[in-house]
Amino acid sequence: MRTRTAGIAASATALALLALPAAAGEFYPHGDGSGTNNPGLTLDATTACEDCLSEPPYEWGDAPFDLDWSLGLRGGIRQDGSGGERTYEIVALPEFTLRHETLRGGYEIGMEGDVSYDAGGTLRINALTARAEGDYRLDQLTTLEGRASLAASQDDPADLDAVPSVVSEPLVVTGTGEASLLRNLGALDLTLRGKVGRVVNGETVYDDDTTLDNSFENTTLYGGGARLGYKLTPGLTAFIDAEAERELYDQPSPSLRVKLDNVTYAGRGGLNLKYGETLELEGSLGLGYRDFGDDTLADFSAVLYDARAVFRPDETLALSGTFSTTISSPGNASVATARLAYEAVGEVSYQLNPWLRLRGDAAWSEAHYQGIDTDEHSWEIGTGADYLLNEHTDLTADYSFLRTEKTPAPATDEHQVTLGVRLHR
Repeated sequence: MRTRTAGIAASATALALLALPAAAGEFYPHGDGSGTNNPGLTLDATTACEDCLSEPPYEWGDAPFDLDWSLGLRGGIRQDGSGGERTYEIVALPEFTLRHETLRGGYEIGMEGDVSYDAGGTLRINALTARAEGDYRLDQLTTLEGRASLAASQDDPADLDAVPSVVSEPLVVTGTGEASLLRNLGALDLTLRGKVGRVVNGETVYDDDTTLDNSFENTTLYGGGARLGYKLTPGLTAFIDAEAERELYDQPSPSLRVKLDNVTYAGRGGLNLKYGETLELEGSLGLGYRDFGDDTLADFSAVLYDARAVFRPDETLALSGTFSTTISSPGNASVATARLAYEAVGEVSYQLNPWLRLRGDAAWSEAHYQGIDTDEHSWEIGTGADYLLNEHTDLTADYSFLRTEKTPAPATDEHQVTLGVRLHR
């Protein structure tokens, strides 16, 4: 009887001791929130449960992919500045994207096209691109990104800079693959890049049924680069960027009698300023150098200027601009060995009201060829509007003016007006 009384007393004492925290405040049976006894650090902030671990989301859900698609149909009139014959055409712009989000990133596949039909009865695929891309977070500080694309394009023989006797421009097929690794090193950001590609050119057809074999322009390329950034302040980053790309030709140039195989090196240094989602500015200065594999060809070097600006003061207005310098292959430009191009592009978009969006753009480019005196210049301005007819339909209207000049030929002008409709998800 004494033993039972002692046991009851001990139990009562234990219950009284357990009740003390509850008397002092709220009792957490899974931890008191201090020291190592703190499962509350993993609480789900989206629920009222302080100590419940949230379940990881099920990756696939009800639908494996998010589908986004659109189809633009446009009718246009194009006329050169000399008052020549007008060109009428209908253009179809299909596009779709499938995207899937995972716990560590996401990936998407898509396709877009540009198909035209002119009044002369010619159906032409101006451009068709299939792509796949994705990103994967290896850990909190490291991200792996990749992209692959296969594109086919064909210029319009009625373009201002086309040869008058050409009735069919060559079909150009381009395949590329790119991968990059991004690593956060605290005050430093490191990006490593790799790239491979292949370009295949078809035949040019002339009005006398003769053809020109352009296989001498077929190339294979591969290369890589790295960018290292240092955060001077939370919004200001200084960076250096270096890359090298090797380009191999299938055949010798018919005019130079040698292959234009080369390695192009480029190094840049600059600053990047970012203020939230409102403003981003970037500028860099560097040097590019093209080293040809054949000793009979003179190497080529140029100063590289690059800049970029994005300004979004609110959800209705967006302005962007870029300036770039590019060293590339000369194409079929006679005995040239390299092409140096400068290009500036500016765009503005303003949402006037929930139904009407106004657009404008301007572009300028200049190109010089190594080994010949030919220069190219172009200026373009355009304006347009999108009117939301209903949730899935937009009406579009655009006007553009283009002036091109390729010395020693005189400058030519082109005006184009298009009206259309865009159906979208």
